[in-house]
Amino acid sequence: MKKRGVVVVQRAGVSTAVRRDVRILMAAQSASTFGSFITRAALPLLAIIGLGISAEEAAIIAGVDLIAATLASQIAGVWIDRLPRRPVMIAADLLRALLLASIPLAAFMTGGVSLLHLILVSAASGACSTAFDIAERSYLAGLVPTPDLRSVLAKVLGIRGAAEFFGFGAAGLLVGSIGGPAAIGVDALTYVASALLLTALRVREPRLSKATTRQSFLVEAEEGLQRTWAIPILRPLIASSAAIGIYFGLFRSAYMIYVVRTLGLSPEAVGFIIASGGIASFAGGLLTERISLALGTGRAISVSLVIVGIGLALVPLAPGASLTGIVLLVAHQFLSDGFETVWEANQGAIRGRVLPDALQGRANAAFEGVSLLGRLTGIVAGGLIGGSAAGSGAALYLGAAASIAAGVVIGLTKLGRVQKISELPRALDRVA
Repeated sequence: MKKRGVVVVQRAGVSTAVRRDVRILMAAQSASTFGSFITRAALPLLAIIGLGISAEEAAIIAGVDLIAATLASQIAGVWIDRLPRRPVMIAADLLRALLLASIPLAAFMTGGVSLLHLILVSAASGACSTAFDIAERSYLAGLVPTPDLRSVLAKVLGIRGAAEFFGFGAAGLLVGSIGGPAAIGVDALTYVASALLLTALRVREPRLSKATTRQSFLVEAEEGLQRTWAIPILRPLIASSAAIGIYFGLFRSAYMIYVVRTLGLSPEAVGFIIASGGIASFAGGLLTERISLALGTGRAISVSLVIVGIGLALVPLAPGASLTGIVLLVAHQFLSDGFETVWEANQGAIRGRVLPDALQGRANAAFEGVSLLGRLTGIVAGGLIGGSAAGSGAALYLGAAASIAAGVVIGLTKLGRVQKISELPRALDRVA
């Protein structure tokens, strides 16, 4: 079959052209993720080491980022259900490149970077990242047949993990050698590379049903939330997204403070420890199908959330910058990052199965919004209790408890008893 100059050779499952586009998407994501993980490590290190910020100020940087992302998620969800998704991803990449490039430019022109500048860039780039993530997930759900979606999502997440390994590993070296602003400038270039790769996607996106009359953004966003919540099997997943959001919020507000100030680790050591989580994510992507088939889909989600929480609980047990401490910090990365991939691939595949294409953007935005609100809650809590070394450790324990509790609750629901995704009802306007 021929579409816009692309010959689509049909196979059982995913076509040749779709496989090609998935590979291109993976390459684009690898480039941007490599850079984004540099910034995720470099920006807080720049603020903590270069500006000497407090735990409360670190929470403000992360909190403003998430407030902007939460607001943007609902607007992006409506747009993504109205517009082709590939242009949204390209625009998000280019905007992130411009925003991040302003940091090394300011450092070059004025000799430094202000905390306000970091907060504004973090907020705006976070909003763009949210739009990109929602568009990408919706794009894949419309592109890949549902029986193959979990394995494709697992591979995409695994590739992201590999990029995380190299990105975080490079972050510590770059911050230590060329400084935080220049390291963030490297990230800006990776977003340009990602945007260029995305222009090579060829398979035409499924046509979204066009409403005869458009309603306001608020009404359409509310409709997306209501229709998503109306699907019973998705409710435990929404709750788990909130719990994982709290987990990540507490982790984000407390982890860097804890390992840099309490344990006394260098930027290079922090970068390589966090980078080890990329190896775990890559392994999780490779093993997701086996784990899910062995445990069953619902149990795989439940067990993964429990293990993610157990992994984070190892961090405050680290005695210091010793061999035992390093082993515990690396063990956290392997357990939490590896099984977070299993959880995310399974819940993403379930959403692709039960949600119609015309609702993918707003439904993914609903999940993203709940997760972001959870992260914001975790960041606020982390900022309030993380002013001391003991407080940072307590925040990490609280994040671990949130994930473990979510896993236990899901294990007791109907979702926890689901063996195969094919058991779930399929959206009427999707083709399996």
